[in-house]
Order: sequence, then structure tokens, then C-alpha cells
Amino acid sequence: MLAYGLLFASKCDGIQLKEENVSVDSIMGHGGLFKTPVVGQRILAAALNAPVTVMETAGEGGPWGMAVLAAYMLEHGEESLADYLDNRIFAGQRGSTVDPVKEDVEGFDAFVATYKATLPAQIAAVEGMKVRRNA
Repeated sequence: MLAYGLLFASKCDGIQLKEENVSVDSIMGHGGLFKTPVVGQRILAAALNAPVTVMETAGEGGPWGMAVLAAYMLEHGEESLADYLDNRIFAGQRGSTVDPVKEDVEGFDAFVATYKATLPAQIAAVEGMKVRRNA
């Protein structure tokens, strides 16, 4: 359950994208979550039901990503961000891809269904606190 909670926001993003008819072919994972091989990839792949690739630099996190974006702003010319990343940043780097596992995707979906089912109780609790505070 902790793993599901960890990437719940990513799952919500995936749900929003699906509702807007945006399909996700693959994701590039980056940040401290991906320092341990496979674990973060598998959870994120389940959350988004899409393959997740991490490069050798994946564990470097936000500062590295910010430096890459700053370099892009200075150097890109007419090149799109996607092409800049493919051609200049990730070209020649090794990475590994983890595909979503059906049981993990189903588990994440069940977690979200349970969460949604508890929303009325959460709303009632908040309303109860408002009544108590105003009394």
C-alpha cells in the first residue's frame, strides 16, 4: 500500500490524461526514486500503465534536470525539447525499460477504487470538524 500511496499523484495524472484522451507511450523516470534499479520503475509503470525507462543519470534528481533545462534554453535554437533531449542529452546513454505488470496495474486500480470509495467519509469528517469548530 505504501508504494501505491507514494505514486498516487502520478496515478491521478494518468487518470486525468486518459480522461483528456492523451495516451502515454512511455515515460522517462528521473530523480531519487530511481536510484534503486527496477523498484521505482515498476511502481510508476503500474501507476501510468506505460513502460518506464531510466537512464544512467536517473538518480541525479532535480538539480541535474534543472541544469539540462537551462542548457536547453541557451542552446536549443530551433530544436524541440524532445529532440534536444534525444540528440544531445540522452544520445549514447544506456538505460533500462520496465514494462507495466498486469497484476501491479490491477492492484493500483483497486487502490484508487478504494480511495474513491472513502471520499464520502472524508468529506463527512471535514464537515463534522467545521460544525464542531463553529459551535
